Amino acid sequence: MSVWKYEKAHVMIERTIMLMVMFFAVSLVLLGRLFYLQILQGDRFLSLAERNRTAVRFVMPERGHIFDRNGVILADNKKIFQAVLIKEQTPDYKKSIENFAKIIPLEEEEIESILNEAKYKRAFKPIQIKDNLTKEQIYQIHLNAPSLLGIQVEESLIRSYPQKDMVTHLVGYVSLLNEKDSHEKIKDELFDLPGYRIGRTGIEQSQEQLLEGKPGYTKTEINAMGRTVQQLEKVKPEAGQDLYLTIDQRLQEFSTKVFGKESGAAIVVDVRTGEVLAFVSVPTFDANLFLSRISSKKWSALLHNEKNPLQNKALTGLYSPGSIFKLVVALAGLEGKDISASAKVNCSGVTKLGKHLFHCWKKEGHGALTLRQALEHSCDVYFYEMAQKIGHEKILETAKKLGFGALVTNELQGEKIGLIPSEEWKKKRYKEEWRMGDTLNLSIGQGFLTATPLQLVRAVAEIANGGYPVDIHFIKKEVNFERGERMFEPYHLKLVQNGMFDVVNSATGTAYASRFDLNGMKMAGKTATTQVRRISLKEREEGVKKQKDLPWIYRDHALFAAYAPTDKPKYAVIVVVEHGGGGSSAAAPIASKILRHALTLDMENAKLKETGTGK
Repeated sequence: MSVWKYEKAHVMIERTIMLMVMFFAVSLVLLGRLFYLQILQGDRFLSLAERNRTAVRFVMPERGHIFDRNGVILADNKKIFQAVLIKEQTPDYKKSIENFAKIIPLEEEEIESILNEAKYKRAFKPIQIKDNLTKEQIYQIHLNAPSLLGIQVEESLIRSYPQKDMVTHLVGYVSLLNEKDSHEKIKDELFDLPGYRIGRTGIEQSQEQLLEGKPGYTKTEINAMGRTVQQLEKVKPEAGQDLYLTIDQRLQEFSTKVFGKESGAAIVVDVRTGEVLAFVSVPTFDANLFLSRISSKKWSALLHNEKNPLQNKALTGLYSPGSIFKLVVALAGLEGKDISASAKVNCSGVTKLGKHLFHCWKKEGHGALTLRQALEHSCDVYFYEMAQKIGHEKILETAKKLGFGALVTNELQGEKIGLIPSEEWKKKRYKEEWRMGDTLNLSIGQGFLTATPLQLVRAVAEIANGGYPVDIHFIKKEVNFERGERMFEPYHLKLVQNGMFDVVNSATGTAYASRFDLNGMKMAGKTATTQVRRISLKEREEGVKKQKDLPWIYRDHALFAAYAPTDKPKYAVIVVVEHGGGGSSAAAPIASKILRHALTLDMENAKLKETGTGK
């Protein structure tokens, strides 16, 4: 009996100890967890608790305005009302969007875009459903609130382009964010703003960081139902920086409209300062189209237009410079002492190189010509013959001096560099050696050579201003009027300038029909017509087809480069008319009107300044 009592007591002690150990172990785990939650993870859970109690909403900053040189607004902002969806405030956000579309119609692409955004956006982040709501639409949303759970109306800002299609390719446009944008900058608070838009092209894109501004926010206390109890904190947004461009909107609009229905580009620059006063690419389009989700019908119309309105032809168009390049060849020959002012070349209409014939544009030939006359008449044979003496190396070296084959500006993105061909390039590209025939094609600006209108206008500006480098720019800044070193001998430049003067002002010049005399101010220039198709020997024998008899896409490009006034150059212009047929007939008249208008505006500005009514 005593043994049994002893064993019973022993078992009780063991069980008590075991229970105490288990109790101690559980207490240790609980204390450890408590330590982890309150000490190690205290800040995190405090933040989560705060989030349950408060709501933070970012406030759209006002995007920086864009003005022309005279203060005309090119890109503005306006207040709008938009409908947004917050997924966490509805058990079925797809149903809410479906009900919304019954009240305010949405296109299928819009619904698809909203649903795609909803997939990757956090539940508490607002998603824009519709912007630019009318009063009637706002009333309908409020009346149907019970079936639109998670959808609310709020005030916002949207970009506005008052000039519509007049400056689209320079100013550019903004558009809504997409999934790729959000994944790239997921931590940027700007991307949490419903309806936030980012610059896609032009100045809007390249100057995004200056224009975007800094968002503000409001912090409010909310109850268990998600309704606001009180405002805890408010920080105002900071507006983006305003920008003033060098563009004169009056000249920009005139230069755009003077093209009519043609396709092409025009640029006007100040040859002294490098300021761009007009930057045209036509056809153009209304930048406001891209502020909201663009319909597939409208997008398709832009995308499949044969004249390609979406392309910024002034910046990215690559063209053979044609006879404008003869200015470069002339300078190369003069600088290298391979051409003299008095030396003549007899043009019979063709140059023979081995078994190959290189034709002049004038079938019967021009006869004996000096350099000045060769420029005036744009004689191909003269430059074929001279190019053989000069050599392609000197020609390409001179072209590079004038900026061919190099970017012109860092103020716009997407600029094309063009092509300056070389022996190395041809060998790598075609596995062939450079031939004299390549040099002859180069001498008239054809063959492999390509350039952008922006490169061409810079070259003409540097020829016009006496051979000084020009800093082409679009954003207003303090201009340094101190010129760098001359790139060419003044006498050689004068010879080329004289030839350009005769192109326009001599009765036998190729652009004589486009001349003007505005209070003694005249224009000098150079025509160019570049082929976009190869003319076969058979066609030459049977007779080359007239431009009007060809489909538009096969017609020659028309170019004209010019400057004015001739006695004291101020403006240079390049005009490219795609498939225009002829530089003298299509491009020169447009350039003449543009330069004349630029000089007229100068006179008007001077008169206003005199009377004290202008800037």
